Amino acid sequence: AEPVAVGAPVVASASNADDIPLGPLPGEWQSLLCGGQVLTALILSTSFSEKYKGRGMYPGRDDTATVRLPSANGVPRCMRPVLLHRSGNKEAVAYIWLGDAAAEDRTIYVAFSPMRYRSQFCKIYCAGMVQDVSDTDLHVASTPGGRNRTFSLPISSYIHVKLKRMWGKQGLWKNLSSMVDKYKDYRVVFAGISHGAALAQAAALQFRMRKPAADTFVVTWNAYRWTNELGSATAKEELGDRLLCFVLSRRGAEPSATRYWDSVAGFPPGYAPMPNLVLLDADTGAFLVHTAPERPSTFGAVTLMRVFELHFAKCAISATKKSTESAVGGTDLDDFLDGSMFGKPLAEKFQEKVLETSDHMVQAGQHIRRAASTEFNQAMQRISAANERASGRFPGRSSSSIGDSARAGLPLPRMPEEPQASSCLRWLAWCHR
Repeated sequence: AEPVAVGAPVVASASNADDIPLGPLPGEWQSLLCGGQVLTALILSTSFSEKYKGRGMYPGRDDTATVRLPSANGVPRCMRPVLLHRSGNKEAVAYIWLGDAAAEDRTIYVAFSPMRYRSQFCKIYCAGMVQDVSDTDLHVASTPGGRNRTFSLPISSYIHVKLKRMWGKQGLWKNLSSMVDKYKDYRVVFAGISHGAALAQAAALQFRMRKPAADTFVVTWNAYRWTNELGSATAKEELGDRLLCFVLSRRGAEPSATRYWDSVAGFPPGYAPMPNLVLLDADTGAFLVHTAPERPSTFGAVTLMRVFELHFAKCAISATKKSTESAVGGTDLDDFLDGSMFGKPLAEKFQEKVLETSDHMVQAGQHIRRAASTEFNQAMQRISAANERASGRFPGRSSSSIGDSARAGLPLPRMPEEPQASSCLRWLAWCHR
C-alpha cells in the first residue's frame, strides 16, 4: 500500500473493512497478562515513573508501589513491587523494581519514564543513525554470559547517547546485572510508553545481546521508531516473541469508519518499525493484527488529533486494564484511574482543547474538499455544454480543422463570448474554493 498519513481517513475496501482479531498473545505474554505483570509494568512506567509519583521515591525510602489488578473472583488484588535502583536523570530515567514475592511475582521490572520536555521532540526528529558496535561503547565490562563476538546495531543517536550514559556512569548496567545475578530465577521485563517505550526496546535489545542468559522480555506502548530495517531484523532474531509492542487504536462509530491508530508509531520518517506490533483497541481492550505497520506518519491536523486522543498514559492504562479484565474474567474497576496520578489538570484541559480544535480543522478540511469537488464538476459540465453549443453552431468544424485554419492564416469562426469580468470572477471563485 502507498504510504499515507497515519490516522488519515482511508477508503474502505475488502482488505480493511473488517478488523482482524489477534487472539491470545504470542509466547508467554498471555500468561503474563493474566498474571498482572503486563498491567503492572505499564503502571510502574507511567504513574510511578520519575515524571509523576515516582519522582520522590528512592530505594530504602518510600520505595513501595501499590498496583491494583483485576481478579476472577471479583475481589481486586494488589501487587506491591519494591524500588531497588534508579538510574538516569531528566530526559532518560529508568527504575528497577522487584516483583512482589507475596503475590508470587518473580519479575524484575525495568521501567523507563516518558518524555518530560517538549524540546525532546526536536532532538528525536533531528537525530541521525549511529552504530552500537561493542561493549566498550557502553563502558561496561564483558560478562561470563556475554557473547564473544562483535555486533553492529543501528540506533538513533539520541537514544544511543542516553542509553550509553545510563548503562555506564549512571549505573544501570551495574545495578541491573547485580540484581539478575542475585535473583537468577526471576524474569526481567523492560517496559515504557512513548519515549520510555523506545528506550525500553533499545535497552532490552542491548541487554539481551550482551547478557543472553538472562530471561529478558520487553513490552511497550506507543513507541516511536529508533532504528532501521537491519535493527528491526536484529530485534526479531534476538528477542523473538519476547518482544511485544502495543499501539493504541480506535474505530469511529460511523458505519463507513475505518480503524486508525496513534500517529507516533510512524514517527520519525526514515526509520523502521519494530516487529510484533499489535493494535490495542482503546475502547474494548481487544488485540488486533496491525495490517499496515510500515505506514509512516505525516504532519497535519489529523496526526495531531490522533496523538492527543490515543498516545498518553490514561488511554493506555484504561485499554490494558480492560484487556486484563477480559483475560482473567474479572470485574471492571471504575475508580481504577486516579486523575491526580498524571500531573496537572490544566495540561489535560489544554490537550482536550487541542484535540477539539484539531477535530474541527479536520471537519472543515473535509467540507472544503467536498465543496471544491462540487465546483470542479460543475465547471466541467459548463465546459462540456459550451463545446456542444460550439459544435452545433459550426458543424463540421472540429478543433483540428480550426487549428489548421489558424495555421493557414484563414479567419477563425467567432465563438460566443461572455463578459470578461464575469468569467474572471467565476475562475477566481473556483480557485479560492
